[in-house]
Amino acid sequence: MKKTWMIFLVLMILIISLVSSHAFAQQLKMGDPVQEQIKVRIDENGTAHVEHVVQGNSNSQVVVETIHGNMTNVSVTDLLNNTIQYETIPQMPVAIILPPEKNMTLIKYDLPNAVTQNDGVWIWNYLTPSDTTSTDFYFPSGMTQIWTNDRPVYIGENGINIHGDGAKLEYVIEKTSIQNIQWQNYTLPVEIDSLSDIGNYTFDQSSASYQFQISKPHSFVTVVMPKVLLGAKYAAYINGNHLLTTVFHENDTHSWIGLRPDTNGTIQITGSTVIPEFPLFLPLAIGISMILILQFKIFSKIKL
Repeated sequence: MKKTWMIFLVLMILIISLVSSHAFAQQLKMGDPVQEQIKVRIDENGTAHVEHVVQGNSNSQVVVETIHGNMTNVSVTDLLNNTIQYETIPQMPVAIILPPEKNMTLIKYDLPNAVTQNDGVWIWNYLTPSDTTSTDFYFPSGMTQIWTNDRPVYIGENGINIHGDGAKLEYVIEKTSIQNIQWQNYTLPVEIDSLSDIGNYTFDQSSASYQFQISKPHSFVTVVMPKVLLGAKYAAYINGNHLLTTVFHENDTHSWIGLRPDTNGTIQITGSTVIPEFPLFLPLAIGISMILILQFKIFSKIKL
């Protein structure tokens, strides 16, 4: 009988302990919403350097959920780099408990191998912490574009902001091929970025198309197309089959066309406009210039 009572007491203590712990964690998570900004800088080795900029709360503790992963080099400081004492909730991802504090707090840590490489492609299935809705990402130097959820995104010299629950981030350190197309007396360079080998370039003015071959299936392919060569609405095909075509950036002279074929073979890009047999834009530009000069001379005579 005594042994039975001992077992009963141990079970009750365990139950109370578990309920109390659950209630404590639930109480911490039910506080005021966290006001924070998350910045993630990814280096060339795939390590993510994370910084949470957290607005303090002078009336209560603040619980900050970290990004999922194995954290190293954790530091919690104020803006003057003074250390701030903190506690953690041992869960995955780890949550950091900050004391009541009216000023900003910086939480910094590294996530080694957050981004992993597979056949030349760097991949991170990123999950946004549940206490926020967006994250700012900055990528290795020289990266101008990435793919999020299989869609190309132009980042230029800047980072990007990911909204929502997360995203699949992919990028490659691409090889660049440039083909100089000679047309009349002009040279028009077409740039193709891909891990795949590229070859057999062909420009066909009569069909308003440009094509080339890729050797590697499932490759990210970016074509930087001069608008004067092919312009307006683009369509792409792989071995004659329609291919999802995304124009994800453009400026006054070029369009960035993103493609991801499932197979190797011949990619053909068509446009609804094409460089004319005789470059009419040149005499047009000369004609406009002559009209402006003539108008200027007439106006000058009137002034005199």
